[in-house]
Amino acid sequence: MTAGDSSISTSIYSPNPSSPLFIHSSDIPGTCLVLVPYSGIGFGGWKRKMVVALSAKNKIAFIDGSFLKPSDNVVELKFWNICNNMVIFWLTSSLSPDIAESVQYSETVECIWKQVENRYGTVNRTKVFEIKKEFASTCQGPLGIASYFNKLKKLWDVVAFIHKNPINPCNCALQKELEEDKLYQFLMGINVTYVSVRSNLLIMQPLPSLDNAYNILLQDEG
Repeated sequence: MTAGDSSISTSIYSPNPSSPLFIHSSDIPGTCLVLVPYSGIGFGGWKRKMVVALSAKNKIAFIDGSFLKPSDNVVELKFWNICNNMVIFWLTSSLSPDIAESVQYSETVECIWKQVENRYGTVNRTKVFEIKKEFASTCQGPLGIASYFNKLKKLWDVVAFIHKNPINPCNCALQKELEEDKLYQFLMGINVTYVSVRSNLLIMQPLPSLDNAYNILLQDEG
C-alpha cells in the first residue's frame, strides 16, 4: 500500500459502532467524566464512576488493556492512537492537577490506570479498621429507615470493593450466609419502635431477604 493509498483508506475507514475505536460525536477530549476530580481520597468511589463512564462510552478496553495496539494495520493504528489519546485526556481531566502531572508522560491509558490504581488502590488496613468500627457504631437513631439502610449499604459496598473477592455465583451457601449477616446487621440497628416488627421478621420461615425486610419496615414507618 502506497502513502497515497493509506491516506485514501484512512479517510473512508469507519469503525463499527460496537468497536472501541468508534468515536461518537459527543466524544470530545475536554470531557471530565466525574463531577469532582480525584485528589487522593475516596479512590473506590472515583474508580467505580470512571469504570461506569468508560463502559458507557465503550472505551473500557483501553483501561484494562484488552484492546491491544494494532501492529499490522496502519489505518486501525491511527484510530487506536486517536482513541487512546482521547481517553488519556478524559482520565487526566478526572484527576487533580498534581496527580495528573505525575502521569502526564505515560503513553497509554492502561499505563496511567495501573499507576493510579497501584498508588491509591492498595488495601489500607487502617481504612478497613475504620469501616469495621463504623459498622459497630451504626444504628438508626434519628434517621429514617431509608437513610439508615442507605448508610449501611454504602459501607457494605466499600467493604466489598476493598476486599475485591466477588462471590462465585455457584457458591450459594456462602452467598446466603453473607446476605443473612447483612440482614442481622440491619435489624440490630433499628430503633426500639420497630422491635415487634423485627421479632416477626426473625421468626419467618424462611428468613426474609434483606430487601423484603427493608420494604416491610419502610411500610411500617409510613
